[in-house]
Amino acid sequence: MLKEWKIAWALVVEWRHKTVEGLLQSLVDRNNNARIQAIVTCATAALERPRTAIGQGCPDKEETMKAPLVQDLPEVLKSALEAALHDKNVYVQMAAAICQYAMESHNPLAQDIMQTALLKGNTVDSWAAAQCLALEGAATYPVIKRILHQLFYKKNEDTEHQAYMLLSHLSGKSSLIHTILAVELNSRQWKDRIVACRALSRISGTVCLDIKHKLIQLMWNDWHKEVRQAAAKALGQMSLGKEVHDTIRVKLCQGNSKERVEALSLIGGLKLMTAKLLPSFLNCFSDDFMAVRRAACLAAGALQIRNAMVLRCLLNLIQKDPYWKVKAFAIRALGQIGQVNPQLTDLLLWAIHYESSPGVRLEACRSILALKLQGDRVKDTFLDVLLLENHDAVLKEVHQAMKIFNLENEGDRELLQEIKNRIQTLNQKDLLMQKIFKIEAAIKKVKAEAKHIYFQPKEGQKPLTLHTFLQEAFHDEEVVPGKPSEFYDIESIIKSLRPPTPNPWSQSPALSLNTRSRSPSSPVRDLRTAREKRIAMGPFGADSPSF
Repeated sequence: MLKEWKIAWALVVEWRHKTVEGLLQSLVDRNNNARIQAIVTCATAALERPRTAIGQGCPDKEETMKAPLVQDLPEVLKSALEAALHDKNVYVQMAAAICQYAMESHNPLAQDIMQTALLKGNTVDSWAAAQCLALEGAATYPVIKRILHQLFYKKNEDTEHQAYMLLSHLSGKSSLIHTILAVELNSRQWKDRIVACRALSRISGTVCLDIKHKLIQLMWNDWHKEVRQAAAKALGQMSLGKEVHDTIRVKLCQGNSKERVEALSLIGGLKLMTAKLLPSFLNCFSDDFMAVRRAACLAAGALQIRNAMVLRCLLNLIQKDPYWKVKAFAIRALGQIGQVNPQLTDLLLWAIHYESSPGVRLEACRSILALKLQGDRVKDTFLDVLLLENHDAVLKEVHQAMKIFNLENEGDRELLQEIKNRIQTLNQKDLLMQKIFKIEAAIKKVKAEAKHIYFQPKEGQKPLTLHTFLQEAFHDEEVVPGKPSEFYDIESIIKSLRPPTPNPWSQSPALSLNTRSRSPSSPVRDLRTAREKRIAMGPFGADSPSF
């Protein structure tokens, strides 16, 4: 209490180097700040002094004997500090009253000053007054109200710990604390409801039946997840864990999909799993509703349960579930559980390589990192993913995993980058169109030569295959990356192409390729007479379906 009050007023004191004469002189100084500094120095010395004096006994016996308690402060200083309670300055009076409480002297005038500061003082002084009065056992409404105000509006760990300690000290003397906290359970602010649940679980005393029912109602029906978990924890710490367990079991067995999801959320939040809950919990992995299966995966990951049946259910979801989110959460749960087996390793490597959803591939990479899977298979899979993956988040995660596993190899990275650049160059639109036009021109050239020129076949020469034809067509081509353009002059591209060396084989399979023809000719001539054609046209000018 004193430390917090000094920090709020920016007071820095060092009592070990002070003398009694110097403190007496400062206590009667005209400057208010000097008097406050001297009083706070005395209060700090009273709290931080050694409680007992330990003296050494005879060296031969090597024993120590304890001396009586060390005196708090010299009597001269005590008289001067009591006189400071009548000071004209209210801040000096407040400092003197705090010093009296630090010395544990039950001074009635100091109590009156604290009561006045509690009702009319500023925020710092009223909080210090509430703490001092609560330590004395004053379970009045102003004291309790000020402590609860500090608990709800100054949310930090030290304040919460101090407030819980004071409320627990006062709860046995008054039921007012439970009444005010019960009102806060109906607050509009979800954070206030959480604080009320925590306070009810931390303070002692008998809780009425209405508060228990309200906590149960919050546990199941509150719209905020953290409020539901805080209410469940409060019930568990108030010796009502069996009721919570039985209610969760009933919800899992007989509740609808929403109630099952809420029950699974509580299981994960409370880290609660028993032999009676396990069968119903396993059934949730094969539930018809996707939200229930997802909640079951989250609960399994939070529990980190290494049950063989749970692991089998998670592996089954990875292989057979139709929704990618359920697969991703199942993979995450297995990563949180941390139990590695060959089947899980195969599934994770397969998922990061072949799964169609980027979310599943991302979670697979994270689980591989969490499980610390290493080896040649993992390295080869990561290299394949770096070559084929097109999702930025997955690539970033793979790079991070390889960096952590020390799998980065500059030579491999250069090779992968070269392959990617080559693929990107070959996939340019204008280059692809050039190759298509070049193939068409080469096929047209071969057909024309086969039709008009006869070449004597050589002995032992094999027929031209498609692979050989393409090699000869592009044997003198060099791929030069160019800028993509929107419009192309097709005729100029065709004229600029140099045809390959003529090939004498007219029966080449390359001649059977489908090519574009401006004037396609029908293989069967129409030998009907003009009269037959008019009859076939019919009265409506269209061919009859029978012809």
